Amino acid sequence: MKDNDVSGSIYDFIREAGIEVPQLVEAGLELLAGVEKTEELEIALERQIKKSLEDINVIVLIIAGIRVEEDLLNHRIKGVDVDDDPAYLYSDEVLGMAIANQIAGTKAIFNFKRYDEAKPGIIGTLGPMLDDVFAGLIAGCMSKIFEE
Repeated sequence: MKDNDVSGSIYDFIREAGIEVPQLVEAGLELLAGVEKTEELEIALERQIKKSLEDINVIVLIIAGIRVEEDLLNHRIKGVDVDDDPAYLYSDEVLGMAIANQIAGTKAIFNFKRYDEAKPGIIGTLGPMLDDVFAGLIAGCMSKIFEE
């Protein structure tokens, strides 16, 4: 996507980051415990992810994570090196928790910790910012579908 291209949807942004909704659904279902994985649950999670991707605050937080990760990985910020995902970098967790909280409130932050640590599916392949951003999205969505 060119910098001056304003027509892109959030789906275009995440696709360019190498992520598709079905991969997020798969990662979300990977940590199920005490609940049977069903087609109904899979549909509910996909529906919730898509609904969450309509929330302007979720969109902005995801795009912020994508943009920061691009800048960090391409060493565009002088004096900042996160090639080894240093422990003192915690703004990625802040973004992930903010996304989870926006979708399903405080309870989703506890679920975020599970997804952040286990890094299921696509989450484990992402860079230092995006693994937490999308762990937050999945944690929030999983928390939301189980509260309804």
